Amino acid sequence: MLEIHYGVVQIDGDWMVISEGLRSGPYPTEAQAERTARRMADEAAGLKVQLHLQDAAGELHREELGGEPEG
Repeated sequence: MLEIHYGVVQIDGDWMVISEGLRSGPYPTEAQAERTARRMADEAAGLKVQLHLQDAAGELHREELGGEPEG
């Protein structure tokens, strides 16, 4: 199954959503960037999405979203 990765990261003081071939932002807050990434994941129409969120220490944490509906 195809998998999409979105990263919510801080670059030079601004928050960005990054993916292969994509850079969205800048956003003034982490929350705004994360909302954008989650909206993009919702639009991925059944594809598996890995969301990578950067914490205050700069570490990335992964959250799996989307995928095929169960049933």
